[in-house]
Amino acid sequence: MAVLVSPSSATADGTPVPKPPPNAKTEAQGEKAETPPRIRGTNWAGYVVTGNFKSISAEWVEPEVACSDTGVIQRVVPWVGLNGTLVNGKQALPLMQTGSEAICVSAAGALASLPGLAIVNLASATVANNPAWFRNAIRAAEGVNKDMGNAASGACAAVGTGSAPGAAMCAQQTYRMALWEAYPANPVIYPDVTSAPGDKMQASVTFDGHAYTMTVANVTQNWTRTTVAQSDAPAQTAEVIVEGQLNSALPGFSPVVFTNVKVDAKPLSAFKPVSYSIGATNGELHPGPIAQGGTSFTIAK
Repeated sequence: MAVLVSPSSATADGTPVPKPPPNAKTEAQGEKAETPPRIRGTNWAGYVVTGNFKSISAEWVEPEVACSDTGVIQRVVPWVGLNGTLVNGKQALPLMQTGSEAICVSAAGALASLPGLAIVNLASATVANNPAWFRNAIRAAEGVNKDMGNAASGACAAVGTGSAPGAAMCAQQTYRMALWEAYPANPVIYPDVTSAPGDKMQASVTFDGHAYTMTVANVTQNWTRTTVAQSDAPAQTAEVIVEGQLNSALPGFSPVVFTNVKVDAKPLSAFKPVSYSIGATNGELHPGPIAQGGTSFTIAK
């Protein structure tokens, strides 16, 4: 599957991270550090800026992924996008995004995820423009997802592996794909391409006032895919994100280093980025500081 659920920025509690003392320095920046405010507990980890934009672009290397909890879907989805977060209390839509995905899934995990995803899909189709209702729906989906996932993981642990009855339902497979999405519409997978750990990726989304152009490329494997989606809706936010699966446990993965991050051809640090963190059941995941030069940062588990 591709991006099964798009941003739940409405689930964020908006708790800011206290700023460090004035003389604090970061190793990556080598200068005075100001910790951006952090929106916690979403299914995004990365940076978001708000304004009026025409483009967002970034590069990264596909991470190694190690699957763990067999009863849940585990995802690592690096992407760039325009729109999707709250602006003046209303979600900026449509979210135009493109990137790559590594997903760990078993039959048991897929079945356990269905009730939570049904709630998300219903909310996306009916109340995406009502932040309060959407927030409540996503929280309900997360609760169902957690309970069903825990039950499935427990059942898989009891069943065991190998030739034990039912073990095939718990056997995880890892799939990799490239995709684009015009959320709240469903994601679209490019069926004829894939990626591998260590591949260099590039992605961009541009807006000309009437259409969004989403391009994802695998430099290592020498393929590029582009989709144009018609829309006059302005681009009010820009994001560089690693996405997870609701509040499911994250798989183990090698650090995702975003480089050459540009918003309207300017460094990310030229704006006022807000940090987003994933509130997974096996720990919070958040981005590291923006490195000196303003165009790179790392997300490490």
